[in-house]
Order: sequence, then structure tokens, then C-alpha cells
Amino acid sequence: MKKIILIALVAVFMFSACSDESSMGVSKVTTYAVLKIKGNANLFWPLNTPFIDPGCTAFEGTTDISSKIVVASTVNATKGGKYSIVYKAQNSDGFSASVTRTVYVCDVNSPLNGYYQSSISRTNTTTGAVGARGPFRILVFGIGGSNLWVEDLMGGWYYYGSAYGVGYAGTAVLKLASDNTLSVVSSYPTTFGAGSACVLNAVSTYDPATKTILLHSNMGDTGNLIFNVTLNNPSSLN
Repeated sequence: MKKIILIALVAVFMFSACSDESSMGVSKVTTYAVLKIKGNANLFWPLNTPFIDPGCTAFEGTTDISSKIVVASTVNATKGGKYSIVYKAQNSDGFSASVTRTVYVCDVNSPLNGYYQSSISRTNTTTGAVGARGPFRILVFGIGGSNLWVEDLMGGWYYYGSAYGVGYAGTAVLKLASDNTLSVVSSYPTTFGAGSACVLNAVSTYDPATKTILLHSNMGDTGNLIFNVTLNNPSSLN
């Protein structure tokens, strides 16, 4: 019995030694690139002004590798809206890191520009249930002519209230008529699905005296959930 135990211990030792030997030189410490955006990560840019990227820096430890940055940009300064710039760099071991800047191309002179406080009531017309949420911070800005970009026609109900994230914001472009009523020019589906782009289901308005926007909306595929949104007390874009 002692011989068997001794043989087993020797075998385990030999396996362990061989395993250690095979892993020699495999483990390695790498220093990831650290990227830092120059200027603001959220940048408001004047419509029809040639875009100049403020840039980004990258360091691998103390070594400046900014020359290795690859930039992917979708900014079109002739069309108002939300855009992204992605800066990416690889370290000497081939590992990538990235950061993103958001650029809002806007009519800087639009009186509707601002971060608005939203208050929302939601009615389920099937069950009769009524809920309320807010205030949340909702971005609105002019994009030329009488059009404006609105971050969320649901006032942030899912985006902030449910903490689902920006993919669940009912982003849209609205048109402001001479009588201060609002209509949808274009609306973008949320992550809920293809039919989830928001529509206005009742008269929605802007009051220039109080700088208050009233929205009555629902997602195109869920007409039984009605959102009544008040956006007011706008603060500066910067």
C-alpha cells in the first residue's frame, strides 16, 4: 500500500512539474492604452459650420501612442442631429481600447435649445392603470428651419425611469408650426423593436412664453400606452 501511495505522489509531482514547465513564458502583463478626449465628450457644433475634431490622446503607460489612434466619424455638419466619433488605439501587444465623443449638430440660435425637465403620466388604456415619473433631463435643440431634435418623446420613461438606457429613448425630429403645434418629421425605433418608433397621438404644443413643450405620444406598436409629457425649465446646452 505504501508503494502505491509513493508512486501516486511521484506521478502527481512529475505532472505538476511538466505543467509548470509548459506554462513558462506564457503569462504576460500588458499595459492597455488610455485614451483621453480633448475638450468636451458631448460637443454642440453649429449647423453648417465645417466640423473640426478637437481630437484625442492615447498613452501606453508613459509612452505617447496618439499617432496610433484610428478615428471613425459620422459627423455631417450640414445636417442637424446626433453623431458619434469613436477613437480607437492598440497597445504594443495588439489589445484595443476606445472612447466615444457625441456631437450634436444644432442651430445654436434656436430659442428651443436646452435641457428640459420632464414630468410624465402614462395611461394604460386597456387596464386603466395610470403611473407617473420624473423629473428627468431631456435634451431638445433646433436643427434648422422650424425643425427640432427631441431626445425622447416619452420624456425618459424607459430611458431613465426604467434605467433601460438610451436605446429605449423615443428620439424624434419634430416640426414647429406657426401656431406653435408640433408634428413628427421622423422618429426612430427603440430597442423594443421595429414598430416602436414614437408617434404623437394628440395635439402637442410649444408655449414660447413659458418655454414649455407638451407632448402626447405612444410607441407605434403599443397604442394602449399613452404618454403625456411636460417639458419645461430648460437650462443651457453648455
